[in-house]
Amino acid sequence: MSIRVKFTLILLTAIIMLPFMGFSYTYAKDAPGVSATPNKKSYNPGESGVLTLSFKTGAHVKIPKDPEVTVNLTSEDVMGQGLQDYSGDEGDYISNSKVKYNFTVPEGAASGSTLTISGTVKFGYCTTSDGVCKLGNRNFTAKVKVR
Repeated sequence: MSIRVKFTLILLTAIIMLPFMGFSYTYAKDAPGVSATPNKKSYNPGESGVLTLSFKTGAHVKIPKDPEVTVNLTSEDVMGQGLQDYSGDEGDYISNSKVKYNFTVPEGAASGSTLTISGTVKFGYCTTSDGVCKLGNRNFTAKVKVR
């Protein structure tokens, strides 16, 4: 086989495979990151607070209402009270890609101490440009001070 024929075959193969390589890259997106921010920096023992979980989505990525977002606290520094209702927003996606989780600082928390709120959040995420949805699981951590 001549060099010209080999070159043509390699070039043709590359041209044919190029779209398939592009599609695999499109569907291989990572789950959005998650950040956790308390509504205040310090709390009294026994006081309730709100932790805002913000999903760091890329362009054309949204967090759907279904499947439900679930939060599991892994630290025992605070008592989890559960997610605030986010289903009232119009449409199929969570507005602003944020959910709020209620927690309570234990009555016996020592004044001047710092508590760590850590856990995992499970959620769905969808690429709106192609309609592909996947499940994600991310860890989060936030710190609050006790007055």
